[in-house]
Amino acid sequence: MKHKVAVIGAGYFGQRHIKTLLQMEDTEIVGIVDKDINKANEIASQFGLKVTNDYRYLLDKAEIFFIVTPTHTHSEIAENLIEAEKNIFIEKPITENPQEATFLIKKALQKGVIFQVGLIERFNPVIKTLIEHINNPQFISAQRLSPFLGRATDTAVTFDLMIHDLDLIWKIFKARGNLKLINLKAFTKRLITDKYDFATVWLELEADSKILKTTLTASRINSDYQRIFSVIEEDFTIHADLIKRTIMRIDEKGNSKEIEVKEKDKQPLFEEIRDFLNCVKEKTLSKIAPTPDEIIEVLKIIREINGGDSR
Repeated sequence: MKHKVAVIGAGYFGQRHIKTLLQMEDTEIVGIVDKDINKANEIASQFGLKVTNDYRYLLDKAEIFFIVTPTHTHSEIAENLIEAEKNIFIEKPITENPQEATFLIKKALQKGVIFQVGLIERFNPVIKTLIEHINNPQFISAQRLSPFLGRATDTAVTFDLMIHDLDLIWKIFKARGNLKLINLKAFTKRLITDKYDFATVWLELEADSKILKTTLTASRINSDYQRIFSVIEEDFTIHADLIKRTIMRIDEKGNSKEIEVKEKDKQPLFEEIRDFLNCVKEKTLSKIAPTPDEIIEVLKIIREINGGDSR
């Protein structure tokens, strides 16, 4: 039996979800939803899909909903779908407010709803390979930079881009014990939008009496794209380029060696959605995607970076 799914949001990311879902033989898209019905019709006509401007019209047709709308709309849509006991995949950051996110997650767990927050880098073969080669990280540096594209401007760059690298740090370092933030310094800048378009952050985290120092930079006002994730250990460093899909290891003698990326050609979004659909089938939460606790912890850090607000 095929999964009956609906995609809410026909923008850039919504279209990527639609195209990915269409590759899956066990999935049927029963409709796509967008308030801009002309845009939705344009996308739907390419693939022979049905369109509506209100997701509630599909409640009796779909068991699974993908929420790929502007961040400020997530909370209301998700709450209504959870109340209707629909399984949901919701794009990051779920919501900018940790209290709202906590409410939604608790409600989903109470209702037995399978939910997953879209943090795609956990499914990136470069990151998966990188993590296998990390032993005892002392310092992590991440740069996630993009030109201004005019999308996702309803949320700060910390929620749009930096959240990916914060989530990876939580995944890497939390495995070593209970994670605690002990120091945070941030510089943020609004330039094009009324939200933060640039942020650079210094974090110090403690887990099991070990200290991890990190510096993260996220920008949507850069001249080009960069996705670099670097880890310094006691006697070597590792540098992952997520765009080139390469990993280089440099030892204490300065010798450089490329690490082969396993399953290099796998597409992270396909793997992420496949994982979610398998979880729905098995009626269990993902073992790869962030846990409810990790989602809330990262949101709280971002709020602190933003000075206590969502800008």
